[in-house]
Amino acid sequence: MKKKYHKLFSSVKNRILIIFAGCAVIPSLIFIGVFMHSYSSYILENTVSTQKNILNEINKNINQYLNGYKDTSMNIYYNSAIRLYLNKGNYEEKSSYLPSFLAGIVNSEKYIAGAVMKIEEQYYQAGYDYQDLESYIEKWKDDIVEKKGRVVWFPTEQFACAYGQKPSQFVMARAVNSPTETIGVLLFFISTELFKNCFDNPLFEEHETSFYLLSEECQVVSSNQEEVISQTMEKPLFQEAVALGEGDFVYTEQETGERSIVVCTHSDVSGWTLMTVTTEEEAFQKLHTIRKMAVIIILIYMGFVCLAYWVLSHFVFHPLGGLAKGMKEVSKGKFKRISESQKAEGERQDEISYLIHRYNVMVDEIEKLMSQIREEEKAKNDERMKVLSMQISPHFIYNTLNTIKWMASANRQSNICRMVESLIKIMRSVTYSTNEEIPLKEEVELLECYVYIQKMRFMNFEVEYEIPEELMMAKVNKLVLQPFVENAILHAFRDQEEMGMIRITAREEERLLVLMVEDNGTGFDCQKVMDNQIPEKKDHIGIRNVHERIRLNYGEEFGVRIESGEKRGTLITIRLPLIR
Repeated sequence: MKKKYHKLFSSVKNRILIIFAGCAVIPSLIFIGVFMHSYSSYILENTVSTQKNILNEINKNINQYLNGYKDTSMNIYYNSAIRLYLNKGNYEEKSSYLPSFLAGIVNSEKYIAGAVMKIEEQYYQAGYDYQDLESYIEKWKDDIVEKKGRVVWFPTEQFACAYGQKPSQFVMARAVNSPTETIGVLLFFISTELFKNCFDNPLFEEHETSFYLLSEECQVVSSNQEEVISQTMEKPLFQEAVALGEGDFVYTEQETGERSIVVCTHSDVSGWTLMTVTTEEEAFQKLHTIRKMAVIIILIYMGFVCLAYWVLSHFVFHPLGGLAKGMKEVSKGKFKRISESQKAEGERQDEISYLIHRYNVMVDEIEKLMSQIREEEKAKNDERMKVLSMQISPHFIYNTLNTIKWMASANRQSNICRMVESLIKIMRSVTYSTNEEIPLKEEVELLECYVYIQKMRFMNFEVEYEIPEELMMAKVNKLVLQPFVENAILHAFRDQEEMGMIRITAREEERLLVLMVEDNGTGFDCQKVMDNQIPEKKDHIGIRNVHERIRLNYGEEFGVRIESGEKRGTLITIRLPLIR
């Protein structure tokens, strides 16, 4: 975590951006966030308060109508002629007063569309000619009688009437009592137009608010959503509102996650619940507008920030970045001038332009010095390679010629020819620079010639080759293997009773050619040889010289690695680039 924090603040560009964001961008975003949250709370409170006031006013108006209808229904007891008829006890004969009484109520009350009174088996009605009164009265008779003369309100239904009419009406009902018993029922069929006038409020249209008047069983008595009138609402939203009666809450739809503001009030006259449902999206329309404006302002603001960043990047960050990149390249030993695209344009002579100019001057001077050093080193290496190429021991040639002379005079055998041919091949090879690259196949052939000659002199060793055919054409330096084989023959098996074994292997490893020379000889202290603490013998090309030659030709990552120890043999590993 500490490293990431340090890396974040290590760049001048990052520091400027962080400071700018901390002083300008972040406070602006915090201010906008706090403002939006406060304003959304205000909108919610204002919406609830306004709708509560409207609902209370609507409830008051509806209750006035309903109380008026209750009072009107009591006129059957105030009219002396009707009261006399109800008290006489004989109802088989129809009353001449009741039809005109009911007609007067229908005609005088704007929203009472029909009035029906049933006294035992006698029906009296005015207004709409209802076709199925008997079944309707039987359906609700027990509820009406149970109230013992108090008013009962029934939710909206469509009633079948004469001439195919089906008006939507709700019903006020009460039992008609004689001095001794209940003798019938009185029904007022009230038009739902009463509610439409009460609900006519521009606020509901502005926010697309849904209004519902629900019975205690969650049946819709009236609503501005006409398709749900008379339906029983199963959603928890409506059940929660009826159970609450008075108050407000925010309801979240489980399936969609949509949130709605619900405000409700209860009618003490009818027992019904009035409620409004407004989605937060509709209620917060103004907030959405403000949010869009804020987003536009932020985008414009960020546009100016990006413009400022581009200007700083083009004239400050980019040139400084190029200068820093150039410094890193110099630290790696790569001396490159900063390109023209990284320079400050025009003829500006500001501080950054001056730094870039002085950097390029420094790089040019260093490059000149490095070029001179490379030329001097190349000349020295050429001379050194010439000396190395001539280092095959004269003592070896002398011994070989003595061996040939001895074999020729003593045995007159045909293998003398092969020895001579091997010697000729080796001498031809070493007359040219040992820095030349040859296929691994030719290197192995030269090594076989050398080994054959040495076997004529030393008979205490064998050589095995494990080289894949596909690596035979890989390029290697000439005589890269011979010095290590010579070292094993002359030194590793000296004073050793068992047969010496030299194993030469080659393999490809991650685009590298790895050559290995392994023997089971007496071993030696390899670190002293590599550290130049032991003088090189005159009878072989020094191990350290081969290592240096490889590094001079291919680079510091290549060379020779020696694993050896006294009495446990030696393993030489030569790492070269794989060149086919």
